[in-house]
Amino acid sequence: MSLNWYHKRPRDYYKRCVELFGKPTALSKKRGGIAIWKTRGLFSEHILRDEDVKHCVPRPHHDYFYSSVKFFVPKDKLLDVLKISGSLNYDGLKKLLTARCGGIGANYATIYLGMLVANGKLTIKDVKKDDLYPRMIRGEIIPHNKLHSIMYKLKKANNKKYKKLIDAEYADYAYDECYVPKKIINTRNEPCSKKGWTSCCPHNAPDGKGRYRATNEKSVLVYKGKKYQLYTCCTFCADAMIKLAKKNPTKFRKVYISKFDNNGSMVAKNKHTGVVVQKLKLIK
Repeated sequence: MSLNWYHKRPRDYYKRCVELFGKPTALSKKRGGIAIWKTRGLFSEHILRDEDVKHCVPRPHHDYFYSSVKFFVPKDKLLDVLKISGSLNYDGLKKLLTARCGGIGANYATIYLGMLVANGKLTIKDVKKDDLYPRMIRGEIIPHNKLHSIMYKLKKANNKKYKKLIDAEYADYAYDECYVPKKIINTRNEPCSKKGWTSCCPHNAPDGKGRYRATNEKSVLVYKGKKYQLYTCCTFCADAMIKLAKKNPTKFRKVYISKFDNNGSMVAKNKHTGVVVQKLKLIK
């Protein structure tokens, strides 16, 4: 297939990407174009761009191929992780550790070292000494074909350990928690925090004044085998939330759940605004 890309290196590497990942999820053949592969397992995505980023360390080379792994980097390790290479980046909202190199092998090596530094198994001094980084890129220490399974185990352990922070809708090195408006009230002009955060309905839309619907009904909501005390403005709202939690817990989490607090309570956001309005106490 012909690509009208300007840069020869990414244009030539496209064929190798198709051999590795199949047809791209999205493709722009125009000059300055891009090819994207959404994947499962170790990598979340691979991106090939019509660009040629030249730099001289750890050896002279050119970058154009991106690989991303979902991996939480603690904020006290972030700076050292980024010091590994100018080709290594971290998206604190998506929790994606991304390497941009000249091929999949170099991306494996770069992300692997980032994982080890993030986990505290290596220091940045370890990475910089004895030519460790370029030797990893060349596959001299661990062959690239063996790195996949090693990195996948590291990813699974990391994602389990930091599950709450990975699911958080903020970058923890920028903020400590999600934004909450100073004054959130219901249609009885009571704060949503009244009675232990049970006075505002998570399902119904706010009124014309931005006030959340005052709660009148008490129900039991079951989510992933656990029971929670739910308060809604009416039985219709309760039935809708209970049904979705049972039928599609993944969608329920996306629509209603902000997080779980240290007591196991479900911190619920309003379906229409995304603002935290209620805490559903775990029924033990």
